[in-house]
Amino acid sequence: MVEVKTRGALWPPALAVLSVFILSLSACGDGADPVPGLFGTWEWVGTSGGIAGDSRSPRPEDPRITVRFDPGGTAVFRRDGEVAREQRYRLSSEVTIFGPEALPVLYFDDEDLGRVVRMEDSGTTLTLSDNVYDGFSLHYRRVTQ
Repeated sequence: MVEVKTRGALWPPALAVLSVFILSLSACGDGADPVPGLFGTWEWVGTSGGIAGDSRSPRPEDPRITVRFDPGGTAVFRRDGEVAREQRYRLSSEVTIFGPEALPVLYFDDEDLGRVVRMEDSGTTLTLSDNVYDGFSLHYRRVTQ
């Protein structure tokens, strides 16, 4: 049997592996919101940016587009209430094009480009911005039930 020696005490490898596993689970948290206020439903209210610096808001005839972020790492996109797409996401903290401070960056599983997460107006406005120059920003307003 292989044993790991730690400070004069002998630990069976299984106990060492179990300890690391338990510590890693506690580091994951209990579903606490890594971006305060992100969880919930958001309605798309506009897009801005790009090379031309364009802006677009939904027109009355456009479908209502919402996204719901849940604590389990799933985003559900809806068009006029019908599920259009379910997507896994993950969050990380990174230095971005917006300055030297690390900011939350959201990655969807099928995309390599992260979107910088910014909350404003006491958590009622969400902006997801491409982390590249001349990228686009998607603007959302919190949906209240």
